[in-house]
Amino acid sequence: MLARKKASSTENNRRGFTIVELLIVIVVIGILAAITIVAYNGVQQRARDSKRTQDIAVIVKSLELYYIDNGKYPTSSGSTTINAGWSTTADASWANLASQLKTYANSLPSDPVSTPNVSFLTGGYNYSYFSDPNGGGNYCGTTNNQMFILTYKVEGSSQSDTLTGDCSTKPIYYSGVSNYRVRK
Repeated sequence: MLARKKASSTENNRRGFTIVELLIVIVVIGILAAITIVAYNGVQQRARDSKRTQDIAVIVKSLELYYIDNGKYPTSSGSTTINAGWSTTADASWANLASQLKTYANSLPSDPVSTPNVSFLTGGYNYSYFSDPNGGGNYCGTTNNQMFILTYKVEGSSQSDTLTGDCSTKPIYYSGVSNYRVRK
């Protein structure tokens, strides 16, 4: 009878988990959850950056089609966030550019994170467009609307600076954002 009681108490001790075992399981679950969250955020950033790349391609294509038909790029205007010479998705001025390009694009895209009333100069996620309507040679000697600057900001990779055209000097380069610049 005594031997039987010892076996019972040993069996009772083996039925549950120790506190150390439970803590190990909790820590492992926490580590897996942290890895999943970090991986998920990276995927979201890459998806938004991919959308930005596609959006910029659509905008540039529309601008080039406009140039083919009109011999100049559309005038940028109306921004209250940057200055009146720009068009940006940060404010209502993007509609000015969209109305000029309506023949070439059904609608102009805006940044997936779009930050209202915050320009790219102060860290906003917006598309911004500028074309020099007065020429004057400020941008590699261009004449009226023979150049444009399109700025946007990416999250998951480094910013890029694309320059197309025959410019021997580097025109305005905005740091902290990606620049797509064309000079005819």
